Amino acid sequence: MFSFSKSLAALVGPVAVSMLLVSLVAVGNAGGQDQKKTQLEGVWKVTEVVVPPSNPAEKGTTITSPQPGLLIFTRGYYSGTAVTSDKPRAAFAPAKDPHNLTDAEKIARYEHWNSFLANAGTYEVKGSTLTMNAMVAKNQERMTSAATATFEIKLEGSNIFWLIPPPDKATTDPRVKFTRVE
Repeated sequence: MFSFSKSLAALVGPVAVSMLLVSLVAVGNAGGQDQKKTQLEGVWKVTEVVVPPSNPAEKGTTITSPQPGLLIFTRGYYSGTAVTSDKPRAAFAPAKDPHNLTDAEKIARYEHWNSFLANAGTYEVKGSTLTMNAMVAKNQERMTSAATATFEIKLEGSNIFWLIPPPDKATTDPRVKFTRVE
């Protein structure tokens, strides 16, 4: 990932390069130790999804065996991936020519990736409000500053929490239950 040129190593010397690397690691570790641990830190899996009804007169759908999803929180950062459909993603055949996909091959790949969510970035918890800012995401739109995601979190002990959409999205976005894995 990182490479030093031979001229830099010869000019500065191996000892100076080692001292620089040790200093960078120490500074990085000191910054991480200043932050307080949140109740969300850890690895969580999706264990239940409550989908709101499409019609207010109907009852919503509760999925008690949802497709896989993980949400990982560390000090100030998160990473989340999930299959967002109610059934496993369908496999597709390898492309005959990967550089020139047919329309059918493009549609198969779209269907395969359409129900997959992936993003990572920073987060902040204030009271029962979780704010997530994606730094990298499958969906480029999710990485814009205007795409901050805000949820209510409802803790049930130390091993379960609910991710609840804000009131303006409560009729369209599901409530998701997470159970601590680690």
